Amino acid sequence: MSKSALILGGSYFVGKKIVSSLVGRGYKVTILNRGTKACEIDAVEQIKCDRSDINQMKTVLAGREFDFVVDVSRYDMSWVEILCDSLNFDSVKTFIFISSSAVYDINNLEIPYKENDSLAENKYWTSYGLNKIKAERYYTEFLSSKKSNLVILRPPYIYGEDNYVQRESFIFKHICNDEPVFVPSNNPKLQFIYVYDLAEIVCEFFERTNEKTTICNVGNKEYMSSYKWVEACAKAAKKKARIIKFDYENININIRQFFPFFDYDNVLDVNKIKKIVPNETTFELGLKSSFEWYENNKQNIIFKPAVERKT
Repeated sequence: MSKSALILGGSYFVGKKIVSSLVGRGYKVTILNRGTKACEIDAVEQIKCDRSDINQMKTVLAGREFDFVVDVSRYDMSWVEILCDSLNFDSVKTFIFISSSAVYDINNLEIPYKENDSLAENKYWTSYGLNKIKAERYYTEFLSSKKSNLVILRPPYIYGEDNYVQRESFIFKHICNDEPVFVPSNNPKLQFIYVYDLAEIVCEFFERTNEKTTICNVGNKEYMSSYKWVEACAKAAKKKARIIKFDYENININIRQFFPFFDYDNVLDVNKIKKIVPNETTFELGLKSSFEWYENNKQNIIFKPAVERKT
């Protein structure tokens, strides 16, 4: 009998890649989301539901059992509470929550951030990071009395195909249009994980014996400076980047108006996950695939007008 998996989300970027990887491994996959985008894989069942509506959730999940569950959705705490109140966890062997590096108390820590480091809301991620922390703690407490094992994955920046967020696509656009790329003069350190690698890590945790609660940073072994990242994007596009160091703080401009990352070193200790899943896609290959996707889909990416004016 095939193993069953429920993906909360599943139609965009990370969720879409997890679904594809699970289907490729023979799982019977169900996704639950608002249904704003149809699933592109015929073998996948799509449940259309508003996660903020507890009555809808209880109705669509009544009588259903799943072996594995992944929560890829955003960070609304009411969604977490409603899911725990609506889903039958008796059959769930492993529950995976996709958290974030945004949870770390970066104001009081040094890189690389470790899984047992302190967590706190910070000035960069604000409520996003705080709500991820709350979700981690809620799932940990709730599942402590259940048979299900909990896996919390904390990725840094995720890149790859189907990423409509203006990150690598923002740089590709500037490079291909021969526009300068402004990089903060602090040259912050960046760490990434290729979306396919994250999906494979999810699959690996479904197929191994896990502890009651496992927390893992997930990312590439190597990090890079912002300058090097822009140069790597240019190499993937077979172009040369015009990088301009920008001391934006002196003129009171928000970094996100000209650069797709916050101005701090986002670097995780990934020794733990590399003992479990040592393989990773090279950054060169991952960016090559990302650029090919960008070239075929750039007309669907909505670039922010504010960013356009500032660059």
